[in-house]
Amino acid sequence: MTDRTEKMKKFYRRAGVLALICVLALGGSVYAWLNARRRVAAVAEIDSPVAIYINAAHKEDIQYLDLSEIDMERERPDGSRYNYQDFIFTVQGEEVALFKLQLAYTTNNQLQFEIYEATEGAQGANSVVYYSPTGSAYYYDPDGGAIPMTYLNTQSGDLLADSSMHTDTYGSYSNVNTYAEPIYCQSTNAIAARNREGINFHNYFILRVKWTNGKMNDRETDILYLSAKAGA
Repeated sequence: MTDRTEKMKKFYRRAGVLALICVLALGGSVYAWLNARRRVAAVAEIDSPVAIYINAAHKEDIQYLDLSEIDMERERPDGSRYNYQDFIFTVQGEEVALFKLQLAYTTNNQLQFEIYEATEGAQGANSVVYYSPTGSAYYYDPDGGAIPMTYLNTQSGDLLADSSMHTDTYGSYSNVNTYAEPIYCQSTNAIAARNREGINFHNYFILRVKWTNGKMNDRETDILYLSAKAGA
């Protein structure tokens, strides 16, 4: 077993934090997988006394990071449709110098995900806007290109997982739809903690959800796990 595979198979066993984002409702065998991952997270071994967790934009509570509002029929002024939608999230905590981002997602809708580091500031021509629960607007712009991701059970750009992680995900259970086999990936390189205030830090990110043009809002169920793990 390669070092990369071993590190990736520790994806959930030793995660410092785990945040669940529900794209739509849950059901069937996907729900079984979800419960299994949550049980693993509940007993995860923490490597060091650090604090790291995920929130919505502007360090708001994670409940305000809601991917159920994806609009696949959104149009530009010229009538063409967008094929992506951006969401802001924050990684924050204390006593952390480096961390990695990790994703696991099912593939009913064959969505693709990109993550960009982001800065919060004045509104720009292409800024992503976040409205807080009190109605305040905050603006975010990418700081560089998409973060490179290493995939464990598929190739970058592929829309379906292979079967190499089936046992790790479902054990001996075999009655699993192809689209319920989650894709696992994590950032190839460690990300430096930013915006430090003493031992505390917070990093902003843009999560870009992409789809093929022609997709409709009447879609299937998918789930996405987003986690952050302290260390390199």
